[in-house]
Amino acid sequence: MQKYSQIAALLQQCLDRKSTLKSIILKSSSNQSFVRQAYAIISKAIQYYDQLYQIVEEIKSIQYIDIFDYNLLIVLMLDIFNPQNKKAKKMGGVVARYLKTHKVLIKQLLEQNKIYEQEKKYIYIRALQQLPFESVQDEHIPNLCKVDYDIYSQYLSKNPEFLKGNTYIVQSKSSALPAYLLLRNIKDKIADIIDCCAAPGNKTIQLSHYAKQNNITGKIYAIERDEKRFEILKNRLNKYNCDNVEPLNFDFLTIKPQAYPNIKIALLDPSCSGSGMLQLRMIEASKDDSIQVPENKKEQVTQLSQFQRKMLHHLTFFKKLKLIIYSTCSLYKEENEDVANNFLEHHQKWESVNLFPEWPYRGIDNNQHYVRVPPKESDGFFVAMFKRKE
Repeated sequence: MQKYSQIAALLQQCLDRKSTLKSIILKSSSNQSFVRQAYAIISKAIQYYDQLYQIVEEIKSIQYIDIFDYNLLIVLMLDIFNPQNKKAKKMGGVVARYLKTHKVLIKQLLEQNKIYEQEKKYIYIRALQQLPFESVQDEHIPNLCKVDYDIYSQYLSKNPEFLKGNTYIVQSKSSALPAYLLLRNIKDKIADIIDCCAAPGNKTIQLSHYAKQNNITGKIYAIERDEKRFEILKNRLNKYNCDNVEPLNFDFLTIKPQAYPNIKIALLDPSCSGSGMLQLRMIEASKDDSIQVPENKKEQVTQLSQFQRKMLHHLTFFKKLKLIIYSTCSLYKEENEDVANNFLEHHQKWESVNLFPEWPYRGIDNNQHYVRVPPKESDGFFVAMFKRKE
């Protein structure tokens, strides 16, 4: 029961948005078996939390049990009645026996809500060599492959060294978009580039590889202020042979632009609420894929928005800078369209670029130059690009 109590506590941290699901679970244990089980249960719980909560309410209305931790009941219910869990029949304890007493009704309610309906899951892998299993090349981004998650999982279980090399990177399509769109719009083949908030490094590595492939010469400066994250960034840059990147352990806002006079291109993916990274439970259906900022998060989002505006403003002091790409994994307009529009309003020498016109999902409030990735396509994401007027 202690294991399930721990998973229930981790679930609550995710619901409170303490951090991303992956970060919360990885910090909780070094036991890979526990990590895999917790990830599977919590991701399912978040996705169907409202429905699962109602199932618990219904069961408790039939037969009361003196347990007020709904998360614990949800976690146990998901594990006991998971069709793939062959050990569930042997699970004992008061709570397990209580849930099993109502197994007919619980199974019926789980089926009605399609909680264990089998559907295809996919993962994206940026491949520098041909993948050793079936995949489909993404229609937009070079070297990005879409892979059936079951095929990937089966291969990884037999070949755990697969990701230890330097030829494959698991990276969502959303995360891969900013660097791809930036490189697609670079006209100057001699240009220094700055990645303002670089760790853990996926976008920096992508910039490095794409710059080499497109014969763009110049230095890429990868900035990270946190020491631990900076060490991770350095190690990954070494692992993936990014010899055109210079990592710098600085706070970007303290950097003196005159010390880097040849920077012409900037990628800014600053700290944000991460609301796009949350599972479908946190997403309200709407035509523009936006959601309202919860009351208890308004102050945090306001502070983040102010920080994001400062970061963009600081970039304007780089005299040779011509192109900025701004991105977040947030769904909130306050961190996306509002920040981008504020930048244009206060910096008349800059204009927005009609970014990725073939992409169907655009900014809300008729901001057609901006790009959004709805959470159903990948992680929820926002991208805008600005160029200095001639």
